[in-house]
Amino acid sequence: MNETRTLASWIANLRYQDIPENVREVARQFILDNFGCQIAGATLPWSRSYYDVIRRTRSGTHSTVAYFGDKLSPDDAAFMNSTFNHANETDDTHLKSPTHPGGIAVPAALAMAEYAHANGEKLLVAVVAAYEIQIRISWACSPFLIYRGHHPPVGVGPFGAAAAAAILMGFDAETTLNALAIAGSHSAGLIEYTKTGGSVKRIHSAIPTQAGVRAALFAEAGITGPHSILEGEKGFCKVFAGEYDLNRLTEGLGTHYHTLDNALKPYSCCHLIHAAFDALDLVRDKQPLTPEQVKEIKVYTNSEPILSHIGSIIEPDDILGAQFSLPFSVAMRLHHGGRGVNGGNGFWDYLKVDLKDPKLVETARKVKCVVASNNEWERVDKGAGIEIETTDGRQIKQIVPFSKGLPENPLSKTEVREKFHSLVDPVLPPGRPRDIVAAVDEVQNIAKIDDLVRLMIVPDAQRGAPAAGAKR
Repeated sequence: MNETRTLASWIANLRYQDIPENVREVARQFILDNFGCQIAGATLPWSRSYYDVIRRTRSGTHSTVAYFGDKLSPDDAAFMNSTFNHANETDDTHLKSPTHPGGIAVPAALAMAEYAHANGEKLLVAVVAAYEIQIRISWACSPFLIYRGHHPPVGVGPFGAAAAAAILMGFDAETTLNALAIAGSHSAGLIEYTKTGGSVKRIHSAIPTQAGVRAALFAEAGITGPHSILEGEKGFCKVFAGEYDLNRLTEGLGTHYHTLDNALKPYSCCHLIHAAFDALDLVRDKQPLTPEQVKEIKVYTNSEPILSHIGSIIEPDDILGAQFSLPFSVAMRLHHGGRGVNGGNGFWDYLKVDLKDPKLVETARKVKCVVASNNEWERVDKGAGIEIETTDGRQIKQIVPFSKGLPENPLSKTEVREKFHSLVDPVLPPGRPRDIVAAVDEVQNIAKIDDLVRLMIVPDAQRGAPAAGAKR
């Protein structure tokens, strides 16, 4: 017992020098990647809808909205930047749990660093703490959170955002404990959108980001919460997951960083689809394969809930549906003909695709999602196995045990920067992307966080229209 208190004590006492350099380095890569997601995501029509609502109804002067430059209260700025961050399914994933920690950790930390006048070193520490707390809670409840229909980022995200805020505001262990305790009352999130659609999933990182920041502000004011919010009889783990492992909350705390298990996404769709793209790329590296030559493609997974998550939608009605449709996304890639990051499933690709293109729909109908029933596909738990039957009689099989971007098959530092540039070069003034890369590379040496924030603002005269080709 006392797992929540143990985590709070670790957060309150975490210092930059305590964090191994390899963890600091991946944190810098995560910060850069999520900044790219925020800047590109701010240009999307649905992001503008949320932005218009918040700008019209909220006020504040403490923290900055990326791209636009408005000043809002820290919780509202964190909400907006997290909305942008998660706007197009491009932010990072801890696939083992699974959850999306970066779209919560980075916006929360940046908003609170600005509010608290913190430096870059503290920002980096806050980001690491937010990742670690979210991942540990999600991992303790894995896989039962998502199996029961909860979207893990909305459930565990308030704790991560509160952890980041606690560090940046210099909380002691007791105040940090109350911030976590209050954050737990904000946990929510359902994945019915994978069945019947809806655009609310676009703010499934923003809701917990705002909640965690607000929980920390409440804790600073002296508001308290139940100190057994995670492990208690009516606490998060039991109520949300039902089945869980409390040891995962604190095991190896301070020595084993689950942050190192986190993955960057080279493609802008549900991470559970990615390995199928990589498998298709490998097949086409070896032999020609056109859409017309495909009779059927079977994609194997080891999990019925995973299959349900990405295999239910075949003919999507909106972009989000396409990003959670393995059949349609594979069809996009097959018709595009490219490979890797530029293979037709990127940030801008989903905005431009014609969802009613009869050729894409016809190919999507040929893609079947299957739960593996024999040992031949036993290695597809974090990857995918594909089996292709062609019209000319070929039977092609390919296994990708770990999709590109996972720790076992990571993006290189160069590839992370390439992805960042692909996101922001179309929307930032010339030279600005390079400046952001340089700043994040040395983020721990930034004395005034305002200097970093300014790089993420685009003057009004230099902003384009919202990204074309996208429904709200």
